[in-house]
Amino acid sequence: MKKTLSVCAALLLAACSSLSSWPQPADLAVVQPAGSTRWFQVEKLPETGEAGGEASLLAVESNTDSLRFVQTNALGAPIARQQLSANGWANDGFIAPNAESRRLFAALLPIMATDKTAQIYPDFKQSQSAGHATVFSWQGREMWRVQQSEERYLIYFPDGSRWLVKEIE
Repeated sequence: MKKTLSVCAALLLAACSSLSSWPQPADLAVVQPAGSTRWFQVEKLPETGEAGGEASLLAVESNTDSLRFVQTNALGAPIARQQLSANGWANDGFIAPNAESRRLFAALLPIMATDKTAQIYPDFKQSQSAGHATVFSWQGREMWRVQQSEERYLIYFPDGSRWLVKEIE
């Protein structure tokens, strides 16, 4: 029993440390005006094919000194709630950390700020891939790729996960 608890504690610490190893945005003010909320339909795509994944709704609320991300499933139950401030990412409320959603939120920031990516992630390098995707790299490793098609964005992560994102007006 003690070994099981020790292993669980070690895994929890590892999960928390992986959240903090991601780059922190430098300037949140360029993402969206304070007091506004933007809505997105996000869908995690299956390993094969383009559709039929897990669809969810994402609200990004801008406060004077932070951004609040709330992702819910089709029934309105929260999947992830994160707050981003000058101090970095933090869980918002009593919901388990969701590293997959948190990294999606980080990848959405340049999409939300369009041409101001350098202000958000000044240490990032951007390049174009052969497939017309923008590759975002940090400290020599690829963090994600974004491919825009009309009003939709496909976000690819190095682990093979893919997300389809569309802003809801």
